[in-house]
Amino acid sequence: MSFLSQRLKDISHRKSAEITRLHSQIRWLGQHNAELVLKNIEANTKMTDLGARQQALEEELARVTGERDVQRAAAEQKAREAEEQTAELQHLKTALEQKVTELLQKEVTIVTLSGTLQEKGKALEEKEVAIQNMEAALREKENSLSSLEEAARV
Repeated sequence: MSFLSQRLKDISHRKSAEITRLHSQIRWLGQHNAELVLKNIEANTKMTDLGARQQALEEELARVTGERDVQRAAAEQKAREAEEQTAELQHLKTALEQKVTELLQKEVTIVTLSGTLQEKGKALEEKEVAIQNMEAALREKENSLSSLEEAARV
């Protein structure tokens, strides 16, 4: 009986050690799983338009917490989507910057044309003043000529 008792103790001790090791492994897997879920949540925060998909992925991750390969595949998919969104945002940013540049160029053209128009307006005003002065001088000369013609007739 003592041999069997000792044998049972040994088996019990080994099983207890194995259970302890498995519990530790389960805790590690649980912590690792929690880290992956947090990374997944951070990626979803950055991509607000994927909110519905985030919920489905969180449910899927909750069902397959022990399957590290599935979690890695989902994280890689999220990274690709983030890269695609980043590329699209960069494209939109570039297009917006081009529009801003075009608008600035048009603004410069408008300012230049406004300055030219003002200069031409001033030149036109100066010409109008010169014409008015010439007309006044011409009237004086006409009056003078008329006076001379009357004096010559008398």
